[in-house]
Amino acid sequence: MNINFLRLVYFLIPLFIVQPSWGQIFNNVFKENIKTSIIHLSSDHKELLHENQIISLENVGNATLEFDDINLKNTNYFLRIIHCNSNWKPSNLNEIEYLVDFNDIPIRYPLNSMGTKVPYLHYQIPLPKVRVSGNFIAMVYANRNKKDTVITTRFSVYTNEVLVASRINFAKSNLVRNTHQSVELSLLYPENYTINSDENLTIEVRQNFRSENQLKKLPKPVVNFMERKITYHFYDQENIIPGGNEFRMIDARSSQQKLSFVSEMRTTDQSTEIFTVPEVPQGNYSYVQRPDFNGSFVTSHYEMPENILMADYVWCHFYLKSRPFENEKIYLLGAFNGYKKNSSSELVYQKEASGYVGKIQLKQGVYNYQFFSDNPQNDILEGNHAQTENQYEILVYFKKPSERNDSLIGYQKISFPN
Repeated sequence: MNINFLRLVYFLIPLFIVQPSWGQIFNNVFKENIKTSIIHLSSDHKELLHENQIISLENVGNATLEFDDINLKNTNYFLRIIHCNSNWKPSNLNEIEYLVDFNDIPIRYPLNSMGTKVPYLHYQIPLPKVRVSGNFIAMVYANRNKKDTVITTRFSVYTNEVLVASRINFAKSNLVRNTHQSVELSLLYPENYTINSDENLTIEVRQNFRSENQLKKLPKPVVNFMERKITYHFYDQENIIPGGNEFRMIDARSSQQKLSFVSEMRTTDQSTEIFTVPEVPQGNYSYVQRPDFNGSFVTSHYEMPENILMADYVWCHFYLKSRPFENEKIYLLGAFNGYKKNSSSELVYQKEASGYVGKIQLKQGVYNYQFFSDNPQNDILEGNHAQTENQYEILVYFKKPSERNDSLIGYQKISFPN
């Protein structure tokens, strides 16, 4: 048999292999040496950063996956794109159905940090163009070994085939009017769609870009075939979401001067330590309006903002002046750590400090954060206010007839209050 034919078959076989029946894939960084894994939507690095980026189908090729490696080893990293259904489980599509080019792309030519006390290699690679909408995983693995996965990052690609007509209001019930916000939801679909009910239709409502679907269960919609409109009527407060509170902030862009919410700085030749101003629980206080990033962050160097390679890694010390919460663990969370409650984000109570303390290594920038408890009933730390300024996202997934995957056919971002 012709040896070139065998080579061609060997090369093409992986393209037709269907994804294995994995479970849900989450945002995760599996190696401690990997830092600040993010997807940038613009080339100037000035946009707010958070997980679960949403990209229009025509702009996917303009987005960039970036991360730092503080090990400084010459590691061969590769990028693999996985298409998922609305539940973030891999779909049945094979690679040639959802990718324009080939998968398993080498990430070459890392950039060296400049003048930093913590040296690192900065990797960046454009996301490949895709053929279809939906949920995707950007998976980075090392040395051609897919079992040596270092990063899994979620992002979604949408088309505007359905018009999402949603509004955010104060909750109507007197019991929760001061603490919750509500979602009004309707959809307008085109003539070439046949939608008889909510079958094959999945709607996710996200507050401040977080993964959780805050509306746990939607009622059956009313479908108006004449107006091609789908409306959700809420009778049992299924559409209410806790308002939360404005995020706290630390400006860690400089290692030479104290910026906003910095009480103290300690510098040596090897490291920089930044101490935040003491914070207190604010759940029992009235709402106070203050600007924030809705949990997001930016990476930047204050003295040389145009050079991203000069942003150093600094230790940020946090202090919550509070009584101890018995049988509870307290965490410091934000988009920078994916709101993950683990040992890295946990604060420890110190009796001599009369509060909770902890430190986290962060790349220089401006960060939003809040204090969380592992007890869902504890709303003393931050509180809930209906007036809180929040960002909402409405994502509409639909499994079209004869297709094997969920498409993201509608997307709307809403600021509350408008």
